[in-house]
Amino acid sequence: MNRLHKISFALFGKYVKKNKEDYSGLQLAIKQSHFGIPWDFYASTAYFFAVIVFVTGLVSGYLLMPLWHFFYTVYLKAVSQTGLKGFELLSTYYEPVFVLFSLLFFSLLLSLLTYYSIITYPTLTARIRKSKIDLTLPHVVAYMHALSKGGMNLVSIFKSLNNHTDIYGEAADEIRYILIDTEMHGNDLVTSLKNAAIQTQSEKFKDFLDNLVNIIETGGNVEYFLSNMVDYYQRTTEADQNMYLETLGILAETYVTVFVAGPLFLITLIIVMGLVGNSSLLLLKFIVYLVIPLCAALFSTLLSTVSINNSIETNKIYSVSKKIKHYDNIRTDILEDDERRMRKLFRSLRWTNIYQSRRTPFKKLFSDPFKTFYISAPAAVIFFILSLYNRTINIDLLDDSIILSTMILLVPFMFFYNMQNRRIRLIESSVPGFLRRLAGINDVGMPLADAIKSISRINLGVLSTEVKHIYKDLVWSNSVNESLFKFERRVRTVAISRVVILIAKASETTGNIKDVLRVASNDAALAEKLRRQRVTTMVSYTVVVYISFAVFLLVLYVFATMFLPVIPDSSESSTGMFSAAIDKEAYIRLFMHATVIQGFFSGIIIGQMTAGRIYDGLNHSVLMMGVAYVFFIFFV
Repeated sequence: MNRLHKISFALFGKYVKKNKEDYSGLQLAIKQSHFGIPWDFYASTAYFFAVIVFVTGLVSGYLLMPLWHFFYTVYLKAVSQTGLKGFELLSTYYEPVFVLFSLLFFSLLLSLLTYYSIITYPTLTARIRKSKIDLTLPHVVAYMHALSKGGMNLVSIFKSLNNHTDIYGEAADEIRYILIDTEMHGNDLVTSLKNAAIQTQSEKFKDFLDNLVNIIETGGNVEYFLSNMVDYYQRTTEADQNMYLETLGILAETYVTVFVAGPLFLITLIIVMGLVGNSSLLLLKFIVYLVIPLCAALFSTLLSTVSINNSIETNKIYSVSKKIKHYDNIRTDILEDDERRMRKLFRSLRWTNIYQSRRTPFKKLFSDPFKTFYISAPAAVIFFILSLYNRTINIDLLDDSIILSTMILLVPFMFFYNMQNRRIRLIESSVPGFLRRLAGINDVGMPLADAIKSISRINLGVLSTEVKHIYKDLVWSNSVNESLFKFERRVRTVAISRVVILIAKASETTGNIKDVLRVASNDAALAEKLRRQRVTTMVSYTVVVYISFAVFLLVLYVFATMFLPVIPDSSESSTGMFSAAIDKEAYIRLFMHATVIQGFFSGIIIGQMTAGRIYDGLNHSVLMMGVAYVFFIFFV
């Protein structure tokens, strides 16, 4: 607990404890979400932030007094049309009351939203963890089954699983808390399993723990039980993912409805009602530059808690060269000619290495696309600085420089990142077949190392190169596990990591791993099937986001080309329902900024929905930004 929680508890702790019955749901949600904060401290923090937001709302509202005056003017226009008597008196003395009431109302509304958002966040997190536990539990049970075949007890299996929570996700994290209950609280394994079954929100995980407790108490065969559970989960996982995809679908529809159509509705409402002028331009800028990015950031944060990444980056590999001293005590007599030949040989090898590194300059970029920023980031900065010459420093006039600099920054990374992803997907799709062949060869009694050597001669498509690398590492290191771990580091995805860890840990406990290879093959095939199903399902929502962006662009294009031309310029006298002439160029520029910003964040949302990562949406972001920019430059 940090100092903020202690201050909050000191201010509101007595009131929260006095109403303890009202927070029974919060107490359970905090346990299920594993926040690690006492419920009374958390509730006190919610009250503390609510008060802070209320005071901040009052201060911010006072600083935005021109905006309230604008709302009051609109309110007076609406009241004046009703023909009520005493309107002049109302318009003279009612503004302070109107402003004060509005400040209190909106500050109180923001305060209540803050309080209930904080209070309901643990419940939302617990429900999200439930979905993630259900999705990762089949892989955890497969791992437990593989280790149980070597004779490991449950506690040792749990400890091994605790070291790989980054790979096996939330289900492995639940196992970690079982270990904590056993080792830190002094409970036996059965009691810890029962406590975890009571606290978890996942019905699937609860049923698994209850059945496991029954097997332990009755002395049943744990290995046979885990084998049956692996088969059962592989049959039901697809239905569980369908529920998860339905949640993503609801979120996608929410994004389109609230965060795309919502700002567009506000912009349309302000313009169509005839509130065009300097005040409305300020209000539109508030929506475009603050509301749209803030809403997109909040939704992206929500998606990051819901979505499960399809890949994972492991720790970087650090290689340290050490001088070999095994032969320092051996005397050698080198003739002058031999020494000259050796210097010539080393020079030849040095130039060969330089030539090979220069011949494939993009090899490192394909393996690590983030290195493209070493080139693209300085290039974008240089372009932006050069574009500022002979121009006025004004945010409204720097859109070309900002957009083009963003393109220069992102396009190289996007290209190499997509190329790397394509290669990894091809490898992952080939892994189940590779494991099936490995299991088939291992069935005849051939050791795993010899089976890898035999398969390295077979054409496995894009996986052939990696299998040959595995065999070369095996020849040099004489360790199957070390070769597989190097393969995992090269590819760096969750699916590959699960397969490698499964085989490596099983080979440490038993020499006969043919059944483990089949389990690993089925687990990899299941992961690949679920990934394809997710991509296929989310294509429809990707199309919906694109269509919503097209509608957003089309509506603003209609306003820029058909509505603004009939409004008088700033040099003309104002007529009709508009109280002041407007700057058309400012509105058109603002519409372009709105579409570019909306396109950038829509692409990021697509990437998070389809793959669970922001990076996968950058190609959509660049495409939408480019379309919006070109559309307004050439057609408006």
